[in-house]
Amino acid sequence: MPRPPAPPTLSSAKAERERAAAAAFYSTWDGAAKYGRYSVYKAPDVKEALERAFANKCAYCESTYGATQPFAVEHYRPKGEVTINGARTPPGYYWLASDWDNLLPSCTDCNSPRAQELPGIKETAGKANAFPIASESRRATRPGQEDREDRLLLHPYLDHPEKHLEFVWQTTGIDEGWVRASRNASGRESRKGQTTIKVCALQRRGLVEARRRVVRQLVGHLESLAALKAAIGRHPQDQGLREQFERGVADVATFVADDAPYTAMTRQVVAAYYDRLFPPD
Repeated sequence: MPRPPAPPTLSSAKAERERAAAAAFYSTWDGAAKYGRYSVYKAPDVKEALERAFANKCAYCESTYGATQPFAVEHYRPKGEVTINGARTPPGYYWLASDWDNLLPSCTDCNSPRAQELPGIKETAGKANAFPIASESRRATRPGQEDREDRLLLHPYLDHPEKHLEFVWQTTGIDEGWVRASRNASGRESRKGQTTIKVCALQRRGLVEARRRVVRQLVGHLESLAALKAAIGRHPQDQGLREQFERGVADVATFVADDAPYTAMTRQVVAAYYDRLFPPD
């Protein structure tokens, strides 16, 4: 997705003072203490800008949170400490605590470690302080080193998540609504897809059920459109059929709109039907 403009607070004098204070703290860091005086990233205009940019959806799972829960301003790269091999390890990416590209809206289940029911297992899952990379020897420990990291967590600005995640649909089985890592031409699974699914618990039961409900509704609309398209082929002069088709297309458009939930999934499904509905001349 395109990067939205940064809200004014992040370029304010207060933000600059906060960044300078964190940098000064870590310039003489004792290796144990953790700096915790961050507040700019939680400013009202930051939250409002994130809500507008992501249409009240979680940046990781695309669930709509606005009607049921507050969202967390999530740090893509954790600001205070990073979980490495199961241990919370400071210092974290303190210099990115109020960096606009490092801030994302997240729902509670993606952001916080909670007991989750996953396929075949129950375990605690949620991003929290995780930021997996391919090699710990290349982890950034000071500003300017981020580019050397081989990130394994999808970012909606920096990646195309739809290229790394593949959704399961129209199987009539319990796996409908599941997500898995996409495979490339050689059959290799996307590491970013695998890692994001695991870290953010994208296979948790409630989320899968929500996606399943949406995909079944969408497929119903698409099958109706396909039937209408066939009927129009048999009766090309029937204006009523054409009007029904146009209304159906408008209904399907609501599933893939930017403010709709699970658009990474719904757009894959619509793309699979496209040639049936709009065959080339």
